[in-house]
Amino acid sequence: MGYHFVLDTDGSKSTGRGLDEVGAHVSGFNANSIGVCMVGTDQFTLLQWQALTSLIKALAAKYPAARIVGHRDLSPDKNHDGIIEPTEWLKTCPGFNVAEWLKGGMKPLSGKILGGV
Repeated sequence: MGYHFVLDTDGSKSTGRGLDEVGAHVSGFNANSIGVCMVGTDQFTLLQWQALTSLIKALAAKYPAARIVGHRDLSPDKNHDGIIEPTEWLKTCPGFNVAEWLKGGMKPLSGKILGGV
């Protein structure tokens, strides 16, 4: 298990690697990051969204200087325009824009709720 946490569709949180262990979830960034995985692709249950919000708030309190991003945000800016565009993504996960989610108060994103809006 390369991730530190996995959030299942029922909102349960499983621990993979300990926070003191280097993850194996995003090449080039494993030594200085915490990997969180939500089971699914680009739509998640309300319970998962709630679990993600709770976990990110707890981790942000413990690591206030941390930058919160998705895998795709760590892709290289191949054309060096300062924007990591979809054509540059090495991975598409988490299937939503993390910055937009944070800016919206960590509320489930419209169109990204499994079985919902």
